[in-house]
Amino acid sequence: MSQVNIITREQSVRVGRETTFGVTPSGSFPNAMTRFVASEPVLADGAVREMLDVNDIRVRRMDAVTPVQGLEIASKVALTQLLKATKTAAQLTTSVSAGALTPRLLLGHCMGTEFAINGSVVAVGASTTSFDVTATHGARFRRGTFIAVEVSGQMEWARVVSIATDTITVEPALSGTPATSAIVRNLYNYSMAESNTSSLAVQVAYVGDSAAQYTFNGVHGNLKFNFGEFGKLVSMALDGTAVSFTGPTSQSIPVTTITDEMGSAFPLAPQVYLTTSLTRGTTVACEKFSVELPNQWEMVRDPAATNTVTAVVDTAGRPRGVKAMVTLRFDGDYPTGYDADTAYSLVIVQRIGTGTTASFWLWALENVQLVAQPKLTKVGERLYMDLEFNALQGTAIAPAGGESAGELDALYTPLAVAFG
Repeated sequence: MSQVNIITREQSVRVGRETTFGVTPSGSFPNAMTRFVASEPVLADGAVREMLDVNDIRVRRMDAVTPVQGLEIASKVALTQLLKATKTAAQLTTSVSAGALTPRLLLGHCMGTEFAINGSVVAVGASTTSFDVTATHGARFRRGTFIAVEVSGQMEWARVVSIATDTITVEPALSGTPATSAIVRNLYNYSMAESNTSSLAVQVAYVGDSAAQYTFNGVHGNLKFNFGEFGKLVSMALDGTAVSFTGPTSQSIPVTTITDEMGSAFPLAPQVYLTTSLTRGTTVACEKFSVELPNQWEMVRDPAATNTVTAVVDTAGRPRGVKAMVTLRFDGDYPTGYDADTAYSLVIVQRIGTGTTASFWLWALENVQLVAQPKLTKVGERLYMDLEFNALQGTAIAPAGGESAGELDALYTPLAVAFG
């Protein structure tokens, strides 16, 4: 035997969306193993077989029976990634298609529906809420998704509420009417799918020994956004479970140095909108907030499948779904809102950079209600309130009829996430 000192943070991590459940993908992004820049080491200590105790009756008290090696369905693998700006080359302008960005893998798996195609430019700017894009480009946009529009040399976020051929109507109103040739950029949009059977493959290769390489298959799990304090870096984490693994063996997983496909990380300093009617200039001052995205994955069993699992299905949604918490200074309007079952819109927007290449991270809960009486709390010596919201199905944009499943997901989703 030959022991080796391995530094855990020196590792190569690769992630891909499985085309066939439990099988490492080998196609093109996202169905390909893609180098993933994790913010924390991905440890392979969760690669275990379940041990099954044998409780046979024996004559002697200490006459134990060796456990039976079970299946690998209890294996754990966790991925943590800093949220970062989107590089200009991957921003969805009129001539740029979606890039191979690894946040797409985690968001696509846990939320289920992605919309990310080329944007356009303004052909005619009619008002602060309506404009025409280049002829035939109206088909590049989707109702219920978020875009970024150039107004006076700066990018402003907006939600697409209607599309009439090439005429786009947005909310909230922009700060001004966009000029001809102004950039209209699609963001990478994610909504909660009605049907989600996604799974990932994860590879971890420790640089210290070519035999210290693992592949996890059938990975599924919960996504958590770690907002933390204002001024600190933001991350998201997938707490995953794998149904099978290979390793430790030499698997020829590349360990070469790479360049991060994303831009710079950013300190959290968002605009927070919490209103009954979304208006661009109306933000709320808050001390902190959180958004919890539940996934409840159930394994579809088949004794003929690897480790008896043939698929996973996300069944979360009732009786409670997405939850949001907001801590703000005392405001007597919110207890009244709770008593009246008032519907609010909660939108959190982080802008990174300035000018036409500024990028965004955005979380939108279009229809939330307080699920508990606002709770008084202290921040230092000041009186604050903790507000707990339950996100309900979206109702602001009604289906027109004939929408695809993905289009309906964008209209109904309790939580939308967008970046770009």
